[in-house]
Amino acid sequence: MPLHSPVEHGLASTPRVVPLDRPVVVDARAVRARAVRVAAVVPCFDRPADLALLLDDLARCETRHERGGGVRSIDLRVIVVDNASREPLEGVGAPADLRVEWVRLAVNTGGSGGYNAGMAVALQASGDEPPDFLWLVDSDARVEPGTLGAMLDAMERDDGLVIAGAAIADPETDEVFEVGGRVCRRTGSFVPALASHPDDSAGVVPCDYVASCCALVRAPAARAGLMPRVFLNGDDVEWCIRLARAAGGHVAAVPAARARHPRFDRFPLGQRYYSARNAFAPLAALGLGPLVRFRRAMLEAARAVNQELMARPDLARLHLAGLRDGARGRTTGSMPTGVRHPEPVRPWSDLAGALTEASRDAKDKRCTISLPADLGSETARTVIRETRAAGFTPVRTATRNQRTERVRAGVGAFLRHAIAGPPVDLAVVPAKGRPVDWLAGRTLIAVTAGGFSIRRVPRARTLARAVLTAARGGVLAARIAVRPARPAGLPPPEAVRAFTPRSSRERGLTLSVVVLSYNRRDSLLETLRRLRAGPATRDAEIIVADNASADGTPDAVREHAPWARLVQLPTNEAIAGFNRGAAAARGDALLILDDDARPDDDALAHALALLAARSDLAAVTFVPVHPATGACEWPFARRLEGPRDDWPVMGCCNLVRTAAWRALGGYDEAFQLYRNDVDLAMRLLAAGGGVHVNPDWRCEHDSPAAARKSDRWFRTATRNWVWLARRHGRGLWRAVGLAFGWLWAHRLAGTSLRSHAAVARGALEGLSRRPGATPDWLAPDGRAWERFIRLHLASRRRPRP
Repeated sequence: MPLHSPVEHGLASTPRVVPLDRPVVVDARAVRARAVRVAAVVPCFDRPADLALLLDDLARCETRHERGGGVRSIDLRVIVVDNASREPLEGVGAPADLRVEWVRLAVNTGGSGGYNAGMAVALQASGDEPPDFLWLVDSDARVEPGTLGAMLDAMERDDGLVIAGAAIADPETDEVFEVGGRVCRRTGSFVPALASHPDDSAGVVPCDYVASCCALVRAPAARAGLMPRVFLNGDDVEWCIRLARAAGGHVAAVPAARARHPRFDRFPLGQRYYSARNAFAPLAALGLGPLVRFRRAMLEAARAVNQELMARPDLARLHLAGLRDGARGRTTGSMPTGVRHPEPVRPWSDLAGALTEASRDAKDKRCTISLPADLGSETARTVIRETRAAGFTPVRTATRNQRTERVRAGVGAFLRHAIAGPPVDLAVVPAKGRPVDWLAGRTLIAVTAGGFSIRRVPRARTLARAVLTAARGGVLAARIAVRPARPAGLPPPEAVRAFTPRSSRERGLTLSVVVLSYNRRDSLLETLRRLRAGPATRDAEIIVADNASADGTPDAVREHAPWARLVQLPTNEAIAGFNRGAAAARGDALLILDDDARPDDDALAHALALLAARSDLAAVTFVPVHPATGACEWPFARRLEGPRDDWPVMGCCNLVRTAAWRALGGYDEAFQLYRNDVDLAMRLLAAGGGVHVNPDWRCEHDSPAAARKSDRWFRTATRNWVWLARRHGRGLWRAVGLAFGWLWAHRLAGTSLRSHAAVARGALEGLSRRPGATPDWLAPDGRAWERFIRLHLASRRRPRP
């Protein structure tokens, strides 16, 4: 997070401290009635030493604070979220007088996921009274005994203050470097509201956001939505802006509250991807226009070019990948597997060997040394000493704060380097880079406080890469400016609980089977007989949702399967019947089953065990095959070579976590029939849950509808395909998939004019009408739809001999 002055970044005026002079009327009896309840949420990944120090700080927090002339006690509860650390953090231990609850996740969900998991636990109804406030604290932060009390005092004096933050100080120098933050209305940059501690610390500093490393949030406001699911970087910025607006309040920093945290402007590596990708949702929350988006995107493009010219193409690629995914709306979750992680910095213990290796190819062994001011005097002396020991002769030595070259002089130096070549064999420069450092040596050693990197600098190739990166960055910036992606809404606590991958406690899942029936009495009775006999389902809750069958199905169920719960619907509600049956279920998992579908017993048992062991999975689907012929209903299933967790298709037999089903509202009833299961699979994936498929886990499906296509099928299935494309598709793949499905339906219609007309009606209906609205926190990014279409396209190709 760059630290610049508000004026430089286009802020209207420098923020000032606003006094808290509103009179507070306090009922002494109410003050004594109960303590203010605070739940501290601490996410941590592989930092046990930092966590132990923070827990000691929290144990020393003042548990009584003055309020309106009275004294009120603080009931502090701490929730530590172990973000899948390599070694469980529960072994760290906690001070005996501190109430700590440990939550271990199965996968690392980043800062936003860790905070969300803890807040969802804190807000969940339980034996404890619900908290009044949520205190977010990073595991590498340190707090003072009075930090919490100062923020509470500000919150209780101003009912409109939704989120309060502390003044953040550098743990190395103890100097305050951020008191609240603002989004620059001109460039879209995130900058401090105040970059130093104000002289008057009695009031608050109004701002757009406060850093989540130490922030206090009103618990009732947080119920409206938790942090956006963006893993890290920018999550607190967007959340503060949107939550304050939703609650009709504001955000402020409290100078009297202090916390220490490593500076936000440290040299980043993998975080570059997230800072580029997540930069634009806060701008959308503020309603900033295309020009601001373009400037913000061009800032990331400039950073990419800077790293190209610093011989770090691996870092430049991260900026471009973040811009690309930001333009596509793929802004949730961690870094995709297709994005390569950057080379880590090397430790200072490697410096001597690296310099010796660099000296072998040197010509005259001349070098320049320019060190960042925050490097530390001891490390700076080590760099100079080792450089001389390797045989290099420094022709210039400086630290960053001694260098006064203006931008024009730096650009001039770069142009000389680009035309005439690097002037020395070796240049030791700050890793952040600026024009005077570009092509400064035939070998560059980029220095940070944490280590260094060393790269050869091929001049022509580096310049070519920089030009190409600038062009690609400009195109992406224009795309983001013209066609911004719609950011997802804030997930409610219930959705976070449903899709948070908590570590398994080795407890099996209880099962409810929901069977939908309509005028297929004999088939239903056979399915119920199989369920009653199956080892995985004999003790399960069996629910039959009957869609107003006219063939005596309800009476037959009462007579032959009295152990099944019958949900008898007055009319045929199509797939909505599944929702009615699931609403009555009591199990941890739902087996959603057609009345003519029968899962393999062993496969179902394995699927239940898998779902119990892996909380990152939201569902398991079974491959549908004909009981007599063994033919698979999914033509693309033959390309399924092994188990997958990102399967974008469901069918007649699906095992779904009950919490996930209810968080999404089950099947979208607007679909009525067909494609509703595919829609659910894609919504589960968009919510962050996995959908597992194993080609060996099968379900018999004896449905004549799978082979025969009626005119109703052509119309409804085509309409629903168009809806799938509109809801889940993005960019080119939306258009490709929509056209493919439409044309394929015409091909299936063959020579029937009525069927072709039904296809056309369905397509026009899908284009003119919209399906039911999805939760605003659910923002499909197009990846599931792209996989779905690729599967279909691949299935149409002839298999290789």
